[in-house]
Amino acid sequence: MTETRPAWAWLFFVHLSLVIAASVLATTGHFPAVVFRTPFDKIGHLVGYGGLAFLAVAFFSRRRWLLIVAVVLIAATLEEISQRAFPTRTFDLGDLAMNWIGIVAGGIWGRRSRPPSA
Repeated sequence: MTETRPAWAWLFFVHLSLVIAASVLATTGHFPAVVFRTPFDKIGHLVGYGGLAFLAVAFFSRRRWLLIVAVVLIAATLEEISQRAFPTRTFDLGDLAMNWIGIVAGGIWGRRSRPPSA
């Protein structure tokens, strides 16, 4: 049996590009300072990584949603830990927690949003 991939699931690549761009801009000090203020910072982590997990599950596979969520969790955790290596970035457990909450919620939502197997 194969799954039907919704056309909008291709937005995964656009969203992944935005998450990468935000990380690079923040690392190079080119991100507007207002986005680092609470609550914008935490909302950004929640929506950014939650949306990424949602679209990843929608694009790759509803049946393997746990594996996809685990991969996104690992990537987000490594990205947050890597911030210790850059003077313009700060490791924050609150950011990591919002990443994880967003990823789990987005993965569950993505699993429920996929059309049934064909």
